Amino acid sequence: MRSVLHGVLLIAVILLIHGCTHRHGTLPVLSQIPVPTAYPLRAQQKMQAMHHWEVLADDVAGRVHKSLERHVMERQFPIYVAPSGTTPFAKSFHSLLITRLVERNIAVTGSFSNAMILSFDLDMVRHGDRFVRTGSGLYKALAPDVFVQRASLLTPDGHGALINQALMRSAEADVDAGVYTSNLPRTEVMITSSLLFDDDFLMRDTSIYYINDSEWWHYKQHILPREPGVVTFHLVDR
Repeated sequence: MRSVLHGVLLIAVILLIHGCTHRHGTLPVLSQIPVPTAYPLRAQQKMQAMHHWEVLADDVAGRVHKSLERHVMERQFPIYVAPSGTTPFAKSFHSLLITRLVERNIAVTGSFSNAMILSFDLDMVRHGDRFVRTGSGLYKALAPDVFVQRASLLTPDGHGALINQALMRSAEADVDAGVYTSNLPRTEVMITSSLLFDDDFLMRDTSIYYINDSEWWHYKQHILPREPGVVTFHLVDR
């Protein structure tokens, strides 16, 4: 009975490999130029609520607190949280930072003289097409490892290699179909917080998040395009 089951499983694997091979073709051996490869499948957080700004502010305040534990001389000075704009994020994050610092019994001042400066900057990038295609299996690294491990457990008698190969091909087909990337937001923000004293960095943190594409104005000041200025010269004959 077990041999019959293995035979049926082997036939299914062969058919799956044949179908995937017909779709993808053979893997390339030579190339005139380097071909792009991918990174292992990872997750990136997405900011879409004020609570997420609060979580980041709490994390930055915690990093400031740890930094001050290592800088005994500097922690006798208060911290001035520098404003960074008038966008909804800039104003809210500024207030949240002050609140989280005060909750940790860190002295905060409203004057930047004789104080450490805590500032934050934001960069926003809007990508183009986020659809990823494998070509002919060039993006194998995107295939989740869990499928391969599960196949190895199912077939301890030697058929695992064939099933692993079939599932890898199937994962490549999923990437081609956009299973992992079709619904990704196109907009990302990078938020960098820095604690300085006398032009020396005491702490620096950079975090990257996805945001909803329609909510970009929460993070970036909208500037209307303007026509270039016109300069008029007068020639005077003396």
